[in-house]
Amino acid sequence: MPSNPLLQIQFPIPFDQIRAADVQPAIRELLEDARKHLEQIWQNGRPRTFENTLLALDRLTERLDYAMGIVKHLETVATTPELRAAHNAVEGEVSAFHSSIPLQEPLWKTLRQYAATGEARAIAGTRKRFLTKTLDTFRRHGAELDAPGKARLAGLDVELTRLTTKYAENVLDSTNAFELVITGESRLSGLPATARAAARESAAAKGLDGWRFTLQAPSYQALMTYLDDAALREHVYRAFATRATREPFDNRALIARILELRREKAALLGYRNFADLVLEDRM
Repeated sequence: MPSNPLLQIQFPIPFDQIRAADVQPAIRELLEDARKHLEQIWQNGRPRTFENTLLALDRLTERLDYAMGIVKHLETVATTPELRAAHNAVEGEVSAFHSSIPLQEPLWKTLRQYAATGEARAIAGTRKRFLTKTLDTFRRHGAELDAPGKARLAGLDVELTRLTTKYAENVLDSTNAFELVITGESRLSGLPATARAAARESAAAKGLDGWRFTLQAPSYQALMTYLDDAALREHVYRAFATRATREPFDNRALIARILELRREKAALLGYRNFADLVLEDRM
């Protein structure tokens, strides 16, 4: 029986071998492995070092993040109903696990213990920066909250993951739902031969006559840049600018709820607003 291609870090990535059926068993196995290694970090009875504390934490989700990154990428660029269902089945679990890491009191205690060691006080350069960033990141993600606060933060993160995933799906589906088929070549004035050929090929692939344009970047950018027909450009521009604003892919209610939850999250963590939370370590 062939091994699951998502279980090992491989370059180049074997996209041709990955199937929707691989996703759930691989991600759940990698989650279980990460949980086990997470506990080992604070259960380690040896003296705290950079390697058995910070590097162990850094490597904790390497395989999980590799696999989930591939799944997210494929769901974005080559989705199928089966792949989307598999992605959505594990996305919440992965998000909950990542959100739980800074909330683990034994792990937070372990990091502070290491930070108080002579080795930690003596490190410099990138290792010092890594330690500082790790401690700051844990604080910004709820490590110092009380138990009810941690529970609420975990719930917020899970719901935000669900909503933002649905938001992205709606944008993708709305983008894919649009097509413009032109049957008269005279309306293609200004469009380069390569763009015309691509549009002709796109139409043929759908069993259509003429030239087919979509909101995908190569098609959209060529049309908006070179097409002489201003009315057609406006039509396509408006379609692009109003993606995911109509049923069945309407994101407007999702946006309102996401903003509400982000405000609550920021306040829970002691920030004036979500922008302050996000920008604190960027600006």
